[in-house]
Amino acid sequence: MTGYFRSIEIGNLQLEGNVFAASMAGYTDCITRSLALNEGAILAYTVMISAEALIRNSGRTLSMMKRADGEEILAVQLFGTSPQTLGRAAVLAAQNGADLLDLNAGCPVSKVTGKGAGAAMGRVIGRLALAVEEMGKAGLPVTVKIRSGWDDGEINWSEAAHAAVEAGASAIGFHPRTRRQGYGGRADWTALKIMSRELPVPVIGSGDLDSPVSVLRMFNETGCRAVMIARGAIGNPGIYSQTRKLLTNGIQETPQIPEERLKIARFHLKAAAEEFGDKRTAREIKKHLAGYIKGWPSAAELRRKLMTASDIPALMSLLNEGNQSRVRLRGNVQRDG
Repeated sequence: MTGYFRSIEIGNLQLEGNVFAASMAGYTDCITRSLALNEGAILAYTVMISAEALIRNSGRTLSMMKRADGEEILAVQLFGTSPQTLGRAAVLAAQNGADLLDLNAGCPVSKVTGKGAGAAMGRVIGRLALAVEEMGKAGLPVTVKIRSGWDDGEINWSEAAHAAVEAGASAIGFHPRTRRQGYGGRADWTALKIMSRELPVPVIGSGDLDSPVSVLRMFNETGCRAVMIARGAIGNPGIYSQTRKLLTNGIQETPQIPEERLKIARFHLKAAAEEFGDKRTAREIKKHLAGYIKGWPSAAELRRKLMTASDIPALMSLLNEGNQSRVRLRGNVQRDG
């Protein structure tokens, strides 16, 4: 059971572990990356950044590349349609401190694929390969995130992965679902196993990683070299430290108790407000806070209150209230026992 947490080489980068934080639109920012890294993730990809917006020198876009606290390797994920535009954006990312570049050829969202980017980029193998070549001119390692294909009638992950590697990709991130599946159904780990055997570069597995045990199972069943945890880390950054312990020495920790998760939630809220300001934070952080309380008996009522709270003090007060309620509940249970 031990020894699955290993060093990995991606291009000229030597990473001292193989558990990464995936990029998630609407969730990933420098605060969530810092939390993931502090909890034990080795690498945390930025939220996907529009290549076109980056070359227009958008201040908001540049801020998405801000290096997080504790972030030794800045992995910038780009999306776009034009290989030449992606190449220019890659150069700008390198000039702004990036250490690694990732091409998103897997996002299933219609507003992205409708423009020929994301999973739609993976449909046109020649364009995908050219994009990798153009991004590689920035002089940094390039990884590529792909899906199984567009739908069940258009499965092309093998062609896409091999073309990307031949064009210079240093690793392939693989979420073995089709674009049509989105995030539903089950990820096809059999395809991940085959890809891991076929490619001469590291394959980074993704899909259905919601616990340390599921990560261990993916390594066991597929032979992939690394993993990217996505939705399993929403409101649960402790999954990284728990996963590292399981992979390193077989220790399976119990999930964090609610008081511990609420403590992290309060830190997350405070850090986000300091970084992004109260107004933006109050608008954007509620989905994170809902993740921290997921699965509790009282979660539905607390989540409803969080979603209708209008400012940071109100959100913090609800988190404090939730913590006090959990403590009282635990005390009652102990006395009854």
